[in-house]
Amino acid sequence: MIKRTALALLLLSACTPAAAPPKEPEAPAVETPAPPVAAAGDVAKYKPAPAGEIAVTSPVAGARVTSPLVAEGSASNTWFFEGQFVAELVVDGEVLVQAPAMQAGEKAWTDPGPIGFKAELAFTVTKETNAELILSEDMPEYVDEANDIRGPARSVRIPVVLLPQAK
Repeated sequence: MIKRTALALLLLSACTPAAAPPKEPEAPAVETPAPPVAAAGDVAKYKPAPAGEIAVTSPVAGARVTSPLVAEGSASNTWFFEGQFVAELVVDGEVLVQAPAMQAGEKAWTDPGPIGFKAELAFTVTKETNAELILSEDMPEYVDEANDIRGPARSVRIPVVLLPQAK
């Protein structure tokens, strides 16, 4: 009888599916959090303009300029809103002066293709000062349209040296 019982147990164990190894406790499901919606001041202000979107004829990089600095060139019509976009002189990360770069020439800002522009930025410095002329599109793409938050503006940066007025 013991032989039959042992044989039955052996056959029974051969027919029984192998038990799965014990499962490790599953980590609780963690949702990937959505990136926080940045406040308008937290969004990066500028991004480099793709090649061909803006051509600045004046000033050239490294130019030594007196007030008013006159910036001229042409930009894609997508840079303009109501015939203008943003021109800034920045010193050590601080905006020294801001003025509109206005459409110039025969073409209206609503016409396709490049549109001429001109900006005049009046400034006062007491010594030679390294600065950047930053030209940026007027209406950057939305990051969060529902909350009217726009992303960084396409821009071009031109290093210049600001000179004090001659006395």
